[in-house]
Amino acid sequence: MVIRLNIIPLAFESMGVRSMATLVETDQKILIDPGTSLGPKRFGFPPWKTEFEALYETRSRIQKYAKTADIVTISHYHHDHYTPFSLGRYLDSNPHYAEEIYRDRRLFIKNPTSSINQSQKKRARELLDDLKELNCEVNYADGESYKIGDTVMEFSNPLPHGPLGSKLGYVTTLTIRWKGESLMHASDVQGPIYERTKELILNENPDTLILSGPPLYLLGFALEKQDVEKARVNLIEIAQEIPRVVVDHHLLRDLRYSDFIESIKKESKNEILVASELIGKEPYLLEARRKELYYSKE
Repeated sequence: MVIRLNIIPLAFESMGVRSMATLVETDQKILIDPGTSLGPKRFGFPPWKTEFEALYETRSRIQKYAKTADIVTISHYHHDHYTPFSLGRYLDSNPHYAEEIYRDRRLFIKNPTSSINQSQKKRARELLDDLKELNCEVNYADGESYKIGDTVMEFSNPLPHGPLGSKLGYVTTLTIRWKGESLMHASDVQGPIYERTKELILNENPDTLILSGPPLYLLGFALEKQDVEKARVNLIEIAQEIPRVVVDHHLLRDLRYSDFIESIKKESKNEILVASELIGKEPYLLEARRKELYYSKE
């Protein structure tokens, strides 16, 4: 019997929240980017009640799988990619939520002092202070490779959060290799827009790639048409080489995501899908439908 690494999406935009939280099971259980959040305001509205329900459900799912995890990885310090301890302090239902994610785990995290902007540096410092009492093994993972059991984890050097020069800082990607199979998790590369990020993905050549698509909802503000086209062209090239591409996160904050994905599918015979479809569920978009939710009172 062929043993395959098991990929379990825990929280994504296709599951109703801002996140790329994923559990990967090899001979290790690896929890990637365990954070969730909601967009504070879209179309002039705060989150609708169904968004809060999805947030509760996905946080419960992350907590459930965190209890079994051997390893936790953090690509960068935005709240939809890690859980700060301050969150638990505001959750009356479980004030120890963050502690339960990190306690007694081996942590592989974005370097908190180099290739990082000031806001994330502050968050990282606070996280490290809170971790001191939790018996964690903390590793700064940028550019490093580790073998744990039969599993190899390869972290990229810092890459821009989207295009080169992004004010949002830097991220690290993670490639997991186990028994001849591989998965690459590329948080917040936004397309990828940056050419060298595309080259890295192609060089890693994973069997499955999970990445964030371009933030179409920012088109005309923090994103230009040429950025979207660069992301599309890069993703077409990637999809022609990589057997399975899961594109989600920023892209699915806009209902135009389906047209973007269809334009990629027309150019590739490989599998292209969103994260919810990995577990046989249709996309459950909420932030992108917020105006509709308010008007329909769904």
